[in-house]
Amino acid sequence: MNPENPYFILEIDATAAPGEIERAGRKLLGLLDVGSEKVVKYTCSFGTFDRDATMIREAMSELRDPKKRARHALLASLLGASAASSEVDIDAPLADAFALAGYPGL
Repeated sequence: MNPENPYFILEIDATAAPGEIERAGRKLLGLLDVGSEKVVKYTCSFGTFDRDATMIREAMSELRDPKKRARHALLASLLGASAASSEVDIDAPLADAFALAGYPGL
């Protein structure tokens, strides 16, 4: 499974302010431009995965929209908490994510 949640890709907390999101994205893009090998991979609770400039730009774009940002923040917190206990499909509907985390529906 490759969790492509923008918060995981940018390696920031789900409570990050918009300015922090932009700084994190620009920093990663800059490091990729100079050829830094340490930003080619990102680590989250599911493991270590590859990332590229397109993924970073898409993550930043997703987090600029307040509605999408709130959804991704919720999923990041749910997936981070339940990743060790079960296999979670991040493409499942939001209601499934709630059910896997033990919450009684939306």
